[in-house]
Amino acid sequence: MLLFQLIMAIQKLPKEAPNTPGVYIFRRGKIAIYVGKAENLKKRLASYFRKNAGAKIESLREEATRIEWVELSSDIEALIKESELIKKYRPKYNVLMRDDKNYFYVGITRGEFPKIFITHQPAKFQIPNSKFQIKSKFKIQNKDVRLKAHKLTTEFIGPFTSGSALYQTLRILRRIFPYCTCKELHRRPCLNAEIGRCLGCCCLQDGAQDKMCALRYQEHIKNIRAVLQGRKKTLLGELKRAMRNVAKKEEFERAAELQKQIEGIENIFLHRAFLDPALAKKRRDHDWRKIERTIQTLFGTLRRIRRAEGYDVSNISGVEATGSMIVFVDGAPSKNNYRKFKIKTVHQISDVDMHREVIMRRFNHPEWGIPDLLLIDGGKPQLNAALQALQMRKVKGVLLAGLAKREEELFLPARRDPIRLDSLPPHTMHFFKHVRDESHRFAKKYHHKLREISYREKSKN
Repeated sequence: MLLFQLIMAIQKLPKEAPNTPGVYIFRRGKIAIYVGKAENLKKRLASYFRKNAGAKIESLREEATRIEWVELSSDIEALIKESELIKKYRPKYNVLMRDDKNYFYVGITRGEFPKIFITHQPAKFQIPNSKFQIKSKFKIQNKDVRLKAHKLTTEFIGPFTSGSALYQTLRILRRIFPYCTCKELHRRPCLNAEIGRCLGCCCLQDGAQDKMCALRYQEHIKNIRAVLQGRKKTLLGELKRAMRNVAKKEEFERAAELQKQIEGIENIFLHRAFLDPALAKKRRDHDWRKIERTIQTLFGTLRRIRRAEGYDVSNISGVEATGSMIVFVDGAPSKNNYRKFKIKTVHQISDVDMHREVIMRRFNHPEWGIPDLLLIDGGKPQLNAALQALQMRKVKGVLLAGLAKREEELFLPARRDPIRLDSLPPHTMHFFKHVRDESHRFAKKYHHKLREISYREKSKN
């Protein structure tokens, strides 16, 4: 009788679960006995309580006393978190319920220019620690003298439960941190190097002589390893510190490269692959209603929030300054409505004055539509400048907030103290970050274009 009541108590839990990606844990007391991931937590957990679910699932239900879940922003984040929790808890049902299915691992070879590959469990199943090394049976068929001749000492990262999700993750990571997949050395740069998927020196016959490139390659591998091991926060902190340091030294190209990597990592965890368009739209609509309700609560309003606009400015020492206006409708980017501004009235280094100019010029165009929410990149000074611009243009009824990058804070006109973004629900936090990062990207892209035009004109003279 006690067991029946226990199962019934667990059966009620999936109804409370959200329709979002995440990971879930079946526990017996404090002990984790099974860890899984899901694109939709509610549907996945409900599947464990269907009739005729199978002997092993029935055994899991009988043994479990409670279920926990962690709501995440994407399937990729769920894949990596699941791997982290399996390594941490070593749940017994993660072994029993795999049957003859093998887990997936990412192998990273040793050497000056490591190779990355996906393989099934590299040894008889034993959930490893976050790192372990064995002599791999994986052979790379190529003529690279740095890799051939004997078995490779390889590091394996895993376990991962989905091969397709893992391949997708590596494809995205390679765009941010290029690495080599060539099977042999060659004299000229490969096609992947031309499209930014390879550093080029790693597969050239004389590439080993480029020590700086080798160091960059090793750095890329280290960063990929950190993402796959779930050390996103640590990695982002390191990259942001490095970006600030090189910016102080006025190494602006390197700073821009690091900023691109930071944005790429953050976007990975917003990525939602593997969904058909209809399901993706349905999920976006559901997610937006949750985000909208949170924003309404922050501002103390019941008004619908459909159109949000994000603003940022980009310049180096006030030169070729630009501003961006990006538009999200019901939580999704509306790129046809994006607008860019070349700063005309501000000739010194002043983000505050530039923001004021951009907002004033934006509201010279009522034909663009009226937004429900404006999100300004910056803290109190930038927020006040935007507020002044709205007052000067006699714009009323538009919600306004500032998004400060350094401390990840949200500033509202009616509040003295900022709100930490990480204190908000995950979907809302990621929405604000997405708007901020997209406005930054768009402003920077236009700034770089103006710099290139200016450089070409000077070269002609």
